Amino acid sequence: MNWELEKTSYLYLLLLLPFLIWRVLYLYKWKKSAVNKFADSEMQKRIFGNINFSAFIRDNILVIISFFMIVLGLVNWLGGMEKKQVKREGIDMVFVIDVSNSMNAEDVIPSRMEKAKKIVSDLITKLGGDRVGIVIFAGQAYSVMPLSNDYGAAELYLSGVDTNLISAQGTNIADAVLEASNMLSNIANTSKAIILVSDGETHKGEVNKAVNTANKNDITIFSVGIGTPQGAPIPVQDGGGYTSYKKDEEGNVVLTRLVDTSLKNLAFETKGAYFYGGGPSEQITKEIFDEMSKLGKKEQSLSYTYDSKQYFQFFIGIALLLLIIISLTNYKRDFNV
Repeated sequence: MNWELEKTSYLYLLLLLPFLIWRVLYLYKWKKSAVNKFADSEMQKRIFGNINFSAFIRDNILVIISFFMIVLGLVNWLGGMEKKQVKREGIDMVFVIDVSNSMNAEDVIPSRMEKAKKIVSDLITKLGGDRVGIVIFAGQAYSVMPLSNDYGAAELYLSGVDTNLISAQGTNIADAVLEASNMLSNIANTSKAIILVSDGETHKGEVNKAVNTANKNDITIFSVGIGTPQGAPIPVQDGGGYTSYKKDEEGNVVLTRLVDTSLKNLAFETKGAYFYGGGPSEQITKEIFDEMSKLGKKEQSLSYTYDSKQYFQFFIGIALLLLIIISLTNYKRDFNV
């Protein structure tokens, strides 16, 4: 068996052992000298009775051994392996993010795209035990991260999300919901949710089919509308980094507006909730998190892990036993000087 010490820094406490030993010997010598100076041996028996100097030494040795055992307990000896059962509870959720060009609009600061990513990022930081996946969509939808509880990986994938990832333009919300539903469809005995973030300006595909698929798989949709009803132009950068705005065939600047009808319907039809994403990210995140919490976290998986056996309890137990023995024997009754 391989033995290991988990917290070796506590071994420095053993440097106190020489001092404790010296203290016992010093007190033993001092007390014995004090008794001899107080009276002769015959008078000592009359005054103190039978003085048990050995009890003093014995009990102090037990104190030192107790101290030594406590230090070994703090160090925490590890050896061998033990099998542990691990239960994971949480919600399986897929973040569905609109990456169409209209998400570059800056009617929310710094832009719709960055605001959407900030909301998703803030939600991820609040999670614990939940699994997350990421789907992006414009004219088509694609899964970019499968379900996982690796939140570091989720943040990494999220940082790379932008409006250049999908060439086919549009806002195919139905396709995005179907893609996310497929990711969640084969999972049983768990709460499932889709967090859809979009400006909802246009939609293609069969929204009714998407709703039916979500309901069939017990998936709740929480939608977030990003943008303003007044709208804003869509920034376009040329090869030299110069920013202009998208124009129609007649040369007029195109305005993109938040049209949240489909977003609200998706949430309503799946017993979810709709949130307007124009306010402070922290407030929006809190509202979404509070609503998701109502779903309840269910046991999602049962697994086993192997960890090193810990033996600190044996050393602490020995120390406590010795201290109990000391308290019961109480050398002061025999050596009350």
